[in-house]
Amino acid sequence: MQLKLTGRQLAVMRVLWEHGEASVAQLQGLLDIDPPLAYSTVATVLTRMEQKGLVCHRSEDRVFYYRPAVSQDHAGQTMVGDFVNRVFDGSPSELVNHLLDTDQVDASELQRIKKLVQEHERRLKQQQESQQ
Repeated sequence: MQLKLTGRQLAVMRVLWEHGEASVAQLQGLLDIDPPLAYSTVATVLTRMEQKGLVCHRSEDRVFYYRPAVSQDHAGQTMVGDFVNRVFDGSPSELVNHLLDTDQVDASELQRIKKLVQEHERRLKQQQESQQ
C-alpha cells in the first residue's frame, strides 16, 4: 500500500501510534497542531483516513475509538522510499550526501549514523552467509 499522508493525517497517526487508540475528542486534545482543529475537522480527517485504510475504529457507548491500521515502521519505509524516489532519483546515498552537505548532521549524529551503517553491514553479511 502506497502511503501519502498529509500533515494532519501524519499528526493523527503519530498520536495513535503513541497511544494505541483514541476517541475523536481525545485526539483533538492530543494533536499538536496550531491552530487547534475543531472536533468536526478531526472527525472528518479520521473518516477519510478510515476510507483509505489508514485507521480503523471500534464503537463503545456510541463513541468511536480509532486505532492505526498501519504500523509506524511500514508508514516510515513507504514514505521515505517515496521521498527518496521523487527527490533523489531513488538513491539513498544521495539523500545521505545531501544531509551531510547541508550541515544537518552534527558530530554525535554522525557517530550514530556510522554505528547504524556498521550494524547494517553486519546484518547484510549474516544474510549473505546464511544464503550460501
